[in-house]
Amino acid sequence: MKILHTSDLHLASSLTSRLTGERLKTRRAELSLVFERTVEEAVYRGASLIIIAGDLFDTERITARQREHILESIARCPMLDFLYLPGNHEREALTAGVGKLPENLKLFGSEWTYYDYGLVRIAGRSTLSADMFDTLQKDPEKKNIAVLHGGVSDRSSESAVGLKDAAASGIDYVALGHYHSYEHIRLEGGGSAVYSGTPEGRGFDEAGPCGVVLIETDGVGLSHSFIPTAKREIVIKNVDISAAHTRLDIDDAVRETLLGVEDTSLVRVVLTGRHSPELAVDTDTLNRRYAEKFFYFEALDESGIVINPEDYRYDKSLKGEFIRLVMSKEMDEAERERIIKTGLGALVGDLTDI
Repeated sequence: MKILHTSDLHLASSLTSRLTGERLKTRRAELSLVFERTVEEAVYRGASLIIIAGDLFDTERITARQREHILESIARCPMLDFLYLPGNHEREALTAGVGKLPENLKLFGSEWTYYDYGLVRIAGRSTLSADMFDTLQKDPEKKNIAVLHGGVSDRSSESAVGLKDAAASGIDYVALGHYHSYEHIRLEGGGSAVYSGTPEGRGFDEAGPCGVVLIETDGVGLSHSFIPTAKREIVIKNVDISAAHTRLDIDDAVRETLLGVEDTSLVRVVLTGRHSPELAVDTDTLNRRYAEKFFYFEALDESGIVINPEDYRYDKSLKGEFIRLVMSKEMDEAERERIIKTGLGALVGDLTDI
C-alpha cells in the first residue's frame, strides 16, 4: 500500500515577492496549482491515500470559490481517499457552511479519529495534549500511523508532539505538519516521526528542496521516501569574499558558487566574510548581471570590513582623513563598519543615490 503524506500547502496566501510583470503572473499561477500537482504526484506514484497533515490553507478567510475548487478537485479523484487534518492556520475553512462533502474526503476531529485500510490504521487529531498518546488506540495486527500538526518536544503538551511519548506508544509512523522543510526523526524502538514540509516553497524562508513523502507498507514493514515536487527551487548561497581584492574576485566567487544551480530557480546570494575597506562591494551590478540568468535573483551584502588604523595614520588622502575621523568616534563596531562602508562607497562614486 502506498500513501502520500503532505502538509503546509498554505493555499490562498498572499504572495509577497519582488517579482514583477509576467514573472509575477507566472509564479502566482504556479502556486495556485500546488494542490493539483500534489494529487497528480499521488496518482503517478500509485498511492491510494493522501494524508494532509494541516495548513492546507494559509487563512480561515478563504473565498467560496477557493473552497469549491479544492472540494471539486477531491471529488474528481474517487480513486484516492483524502485524509485531512485542519491545521492552526485554516481551522474549519474547508468545511464551514458546506452541505455535503465528497465521500472520499475523510476528516480528523479534535480527538482521535480512526480510519482502517487493510493492514494499516491511520489515526489523527487536530488538538494536542499531554496524554494524547495514552489514549491512542492502536491495532496490534496493523501498521499504525498517527497524523498530528505542531512542533515537537520530548514530552507532549498542548503545543507540542512528544517524541518520547510517541516512541513509548510503539507507533510506526507519525505524519507531521507545521514545519516547512522535510525532516525525519527516528523514534526509539524503530518508529519514525516525519515532517513532509511544504510541496512548494513561497519565499526565501522556505529555501531548499520541497516536496512530499511517499509511505509504503505491506503490513509487515513500513518505509518512506522524500520526493521533490517543487516547480522551482528556492536557493540561498553564502559567498565568503574575505579573500577578494577586486570586484572581479567577487564576480569569480559568485560565478563559481552558482555553478549547477538551475536557471528556473529563485536565487539569493549573500556576500559574507570580512575584507579590506579598499574593496568596493557592488551588489547592484551583480543583480543586473544575473537578473536574466535565473527566474529571480538578488544579491545581499552582509560582509564586514577589517580596519587597521595604522594603515591610515599617515594617509593624507580624503579617504584617510575620513577613516581616522570615524575611528576616533565612540560607537559600536557594527555602526562604525556601516558608516565607513557607506562613506567609502560615496567617495568612489559607488552609491547611485549620491
